[in-house]
Amino acid sequence: MSDVATPTTTVSTAKWWVQVRGKAFGPYPIEQMARFLAEGRVRPTTLVSDKPDGDWTEARKVLALRGLRTPPRPSNDSQAEAANVFVHAEIVSGSWNAFMAALESMGAVADLAPGLWLVRTRFSAGVIRNTLSQTLERGDRFVVIDATRDRFAWFNLGPEIDVRIGKVWNGPLRAEPAR
Repeated sequence: MSDVATPTTTVSTAKWWVQVRGKAFGPYPIEQMARFLAEGRVRPTTLVSDKPDGDWTEARKVLALRGLRTPPRPSNDSQAEAANVFVHAEIVSGSWNAFMAALESMGAVADLAPGLWLVRTRFSAGVIRNTLSQTLERGDRFVVIDATRDRFAWFNLGPEIDVRIGKVWNGPLRAEPAR
């Protein structure tokens, strides 16, 4: 028996579901799966399926998803792609050294205050979040604010905070009081 799974539909029309904490999300086209893999949202051990309710297989064992895992390397020839990104972290586990090594691999880092850094990078907030999150453990959390591209990413803040962020970040401006 092979350790490679083949989809039951053709690759170009296949829709994919991703299992996170026992819950299925999807369907996603192959192009979206490629982005998830490149960003680290879907890892080699993440369970995926081409059916919404079964036949879950690790992503690394799905032939159609092979070759999509390589994250795009940012080009080094264009300053226009560079961004200023703030990272604020609360690390309560023993993951500090791994976190800092990963952060420093993203670009030039300035230490601004305890747990607050400015990073000059070409990586997106999502890629930074996914890279840093792989270094942390339960109880650790952080946010990534891309001041150049107007993007915000976070890790391990909890579902209630996710809802509050969504309401404010993409919400309407509050009317100014009459003077």
